[in-house]
Amino acid sequence: MPFTKMPKGKFTNEEKVKMFHTMGATAAVIALVLVVLLETGLVGERRELADMGLTAMIVVLAVSLVGSMYFKK
Repeated sequence: MPFTKMPKGKFTNEEKVKMFHTMGATAAVIALVLVVLLETGLVGERRELADMGLTAMIVVLAVSLVGSMYFKK
């Protein structure tokens, strides 16, 4: 089952907002897991990698927020 109906090969604004919401929710869950791993110390010697991943998820959250607000109009 396709994610969108794309009648002429273009996404509607509602579909774009839905994609940004999905992207933001996924990034939030990944960021939460990374925070838990960092705070409990389970990442061990890969702390720098987890820090970079958390920073990337924060950027993705910001982009998804701006994108969903832009296309809501």
